[in-house]
Amino acid sequence: MTNKGQGYGGAGQGRRGGVQGQGRRQGAGGRLGRMGGSALGPGGNCVCPACGTKVEHQRGIPCNQMTCPKCGAPMTRE
Repeated sequence: MTNKGQGYGGAGQGRRGGVQGQGRRQGAGGRLGRMGGSALGPGGNCVCPACGTKVEHQRGIPCNQMTCPKCGAPMTRE
């Protein structure tokens, strides 16, 4: 005999089996990036982890694809 009232994921759970009321974690400013991380937006700086040089982030170019103007190391997002 089947239990009525229990959904696909069990009693009180949605189709995915997660706990109801449990939202996704949000990053800075309450926004989510496309992969679930925080969306940093167009502003900010790119920083060289080797020498500490800071360069303004350029929209459309990820910091890790930029090289440091002083030492040539890949940059990271601040």
